[in-house]
Amino acid sequence: MSDTDTGSGAAPRRGAWVRLGCGLLALGLLTWGSVQAGAWGPGSDGGQSVASTAPDTETAAGGGDQPVLVEEARLACAGVSGSPGADAAALAPPELFAEQPTGQRSATLSPVAGSAGSDVLELRADEEVAETPPAEDATSLLTAAGPGAPGLVGGHLSVSTGSGSRGAALVGCAAAAAEHWLLGGDAAAGRTEQVVLTNPGTDPVRVDLEVHGTEGPVEATGASGLVVPAGGRLVRPLDALAPRTAAPAVHVAAEGGPVTAHLVDISREGTTDLGVDVTGPSAEAARDLVIPPLPDAGADGTETVLRLLAPEADAVVELGALTEDGAATPGTSAVRVAAGTTADVPLDGLPEGAVGLRVRSDHPVTASLQVRLAPSGDEPVDQEVAEQETTDGEAATATAAPDGATATGSLQDQEQPLVRPAGELAWVPAAGPATQPVGIGLPDRAAVPGAETSLSVAVLDATAVEVLLRSADGSTRVETLELGNDSTTLLPLAPDVRGVWVRPAEEGGTGVVAAAVHLTGSDDLGPYRAAAALAAVPWSREVTGVSRVVP
Repeated sequence: MSDTDTGSGAAPRRGAWVRLGCGLLALGLLTWGSVQAGAWGPGSDGGQSVASTAPDTETAAGGGDQPVLVEEARLACAGVSGSPGADAAALAPPELFAEQPTGQRSATLSPVAGSAGSDVLELRADEEVAETPPAEDATSLLTAAGPGAPGLVGGHLSVSTGSGSRGAALVGCAAAAAEHWLLGGDAAAGRTEQVVLTNPGTDPVRVDLEVHGTEGPVEATGASGLVVPAGGRLVRPLDALAPRTAAPAVHVAAEGGPVTAHLVDISREGTTDLGVDVTGPSAEAARDLVIPPLPDAGADGTETVLRLLAPEADAVVELGALTEDGAATPGTSAVRVAAGTTADVPLDGLPEGAVGLRVRSDHPVTASLQVRLAPSGDEPVDQEVAEQETTDGEAATATAAPDGATATGSLQDQEQPLVRPAGELAWVPAAGPATQPVGIGLPDRAAVPGAETSLSVAVLDATAVEVLLRSADGSTRVETLELGNDSTTLLPLAPDVRGVWVRPAEEGGTGVVAAAVHLTGSDDLGPYRAAAALAAVPWSREVTGVSRVVP
């Protein structure tokens, strides 16, 4: 072979290697960028990602899936019909990101079509926390696109101090999904429940509901082919779908788009108010779940009942308590649940302090914990004292009691010789094994007499947990909590906290974190109690990589 032949053959080969090297360099830079863009989460979310509702039009160089920050978030908040309620929303603080997304951050909090409220609030760089004024029958949408979407949180607080639906209900704004499980309510006289479905999308969505009880699946009337309008909501009384179902669990299946789902639970006995709550979905059925801690599970007058559902197969469920000192065994440590049925398990003998639950099973189950506070007694409270304590008597709505009594309109506009002490209730749904950030928005709690707010946290493996608290003025405080194996802790929250985020402190940490916010208060009629489990925030999505090597 001549020198000329060798030279002419080597030049193209050198060019090919140069092109290949440049292609590999670009691949490395793009892959590094896709991991670094999300900082704490997308590169190390432990496989737990929140899918964006935006189409996956982006591609990344390289084979396999690469997590990137979501570019769109659509959340919905629901309240108690007839009770004044307010929403709060907050953009994620910069401290949540190692490298904050670039661009103008913004979000919109607006009322759902057909619900109360008319204010549309904008969150942006100079005002990253927003609250709506109280309104009855309010359901809101919280949306963001671009850099405002990752870590966005919201929450709704309903408060009624008047007779009829007295109580407090706190719930986080939930992400839309194609499937939900709602556990709550009961067949007892005076117990009423509503399923609230919200469609944050731009097209109508068809929804089918299935109801399960202690005897298995229930034949529900008018539960199939429900249509939730675009940007609207649909409310269905559970008693109309499946009357007198003991320990109900509702399965929500959406077709044509995702929806959010909440369950409103109101309890009365005669003329005695026993509490209200709005609960979000429980975790997807799994073999290992965690119930976030209660701050006072073993307190006198507190009844705790765990509701279990085995959707597909007979399950043997093992229960363990998570305490401030580590794992403990509750009074009831094992229970069998037949396939397709629910079971209510009273939990006696729980330790004092912040106590969570670990629920393990040989087949997938889901769960939620009901907390009930009994009235302080049967003797009526002085009417004048009750009226002075009532801050929203003008807003009280007509409610029929099982014994035929009614409470309508303002307390001052009618004669109510008997005002009985009231109880309260709250539901804390199970959380799955998420290692990405969880969070919630917290409206102003001043409407709850004597309001106190706390954050409870549980972990399964020893880990440091980082708590980010955003105040009404937009400032952020970061707390680091050290927890041991199977342990819990309780952190008081200041009245001006409007946003809460919780995550493992170390990037890529594998410690499972479950958290909830608890709101307590009291007046002369009785206690107020609300609880909301923190759900995964909009965070990352998987982008399928496409690689092309230039020869």
